[in-house]
Amino acid sequence: MQMLKWWMRIVGAFYVLQFFVMAFVRAPIKALAPEGTLELAAAGDRLARFLVDTWIAFGIEVGVIGVGLLASSRIPQQAIPLVWTVIGIELLKGPVYDVYMLWRGYDTIVFAVWIVIHSVIIATGLLALQKDRNWRQSNAGNW
Repeated sequence: MQMLKWWMRIVGAFYVLQFFVMAFVRAPIKALAPEGTLELAAAGDRLARFLVDTWIAFGIEVGVIGVGLLASSRIPQQAIPLVWTVIGIELLKGPVYDVYMLWRGYDTIVFAVWIVIHSVIIATGLLALQKDRNWRQSNAGNW
């Protein structure tokens, strides 16, 4: 159970960090968007503002999930559906999306790094769920 609790805390904190990086630092826009996008947004360009607003919305989504993981880490045995949801999100918005972006010609290094990050989150999440299930089965009579 400890591994699941700590997985939720670490991934939750990482998600909250991502929220700040996306919404305030705007690192994804700086790294991936055409040069000058933030300046265009500040000048009122509607397409550039839409891009910035979309990243902020995505950052909020990731932040909310992170806060949910952190709050639920106190009761990990009751938050298993949340953990499966995060693993599903990581799988589809992770390597699947990253491969799509690579296919579309975006920065290889950025998306290769993200494939590794997403894969580590998925693999360690599955491992934590397995250890939790084994722990619950071995302690089933002790509840």
